[in-house]
Amino acid sequence: MKQNKFSMNKIFWGLLFLLGAVCLLLSKMGYFPTINNISVYDILLTILFVWIVLEGIHNRNFFFILFGLSLIAIQYDEFLHITAITPWTLLSAALLASIGLTILFPSKNNKSKINQFEFADKGKKDFENSTDEVIYFKNSFGSSIKYVNTDALVNISLKNSFGEMKVYFDNAIIKNGVADVNLEASFGEIILYIPKTWYIEDHIKTSFASVKEENHNQSQGCPALRLYGEAAFGDITIVYI
Repeated sequence: MKQNKFSMNKIFWGLLFLLGAVCLLLSKMGYFPTINNISVYDILLTILFVWIVLEGIHNRNFFFILFGLSLIAIQYDEFLHITAITPWTLLSAALLASIGLTILFPSKNNKSKINQFEFADKGKKDFENSTDEVIYFKNSFGSSIKYVNTDALVNISLKNSFGEMKVYFDNAIIKNGVADVNLEASFGEIILYIPKTWYIEDHIKTSFASVKEENHNQSQGCPALRLYGEAAFGDITIVYI
């Protein structure tokens, strides 16, 4: 499995954070002028927060949208005359509103039908009905342990938010040598316990998250488990057993 994906998007954001660190140091040393009390560092932070909002709009993630807007408001709270509600009141309101909107308006991908999947490298396969071939697990605000018990695994969908989900694949057999996993992880961790003879193909899109491996893989390339979906503000951990 490839741990790091080299892309222009990563180069841009990596350089932006490095530039932000340099600007922070230089601005504190008085090398950067400010305009209406807004420094270059403030502008870079604003770009980051706007990107978070745009990511949220693109993926219809209310947590990204509302927290991104809240961070922008906190950054300019004096200019907006809202210091009375920053930071914790505003962040708490954003959390509650995000939960409420997510419940009222589920992700646009949740309504996909089982047999109407289209896959891109950052794409998704969503389904909410479990069979021997198609499995669906969900966890929110807590911890859970799930076991994949099937001898004909084709697709599995895992959704975890504000919690920890452990999923064991050691009692599963992949049908036709290849199975697909769609993961949606936000503000939490998904831990996958995978047989060490399986090959892992990683297509997960991450935002302030990471995909990491533990123990050694001894795969010969088949069977293969293809990982798709998105992880934000959390981790995806693959443990070979």
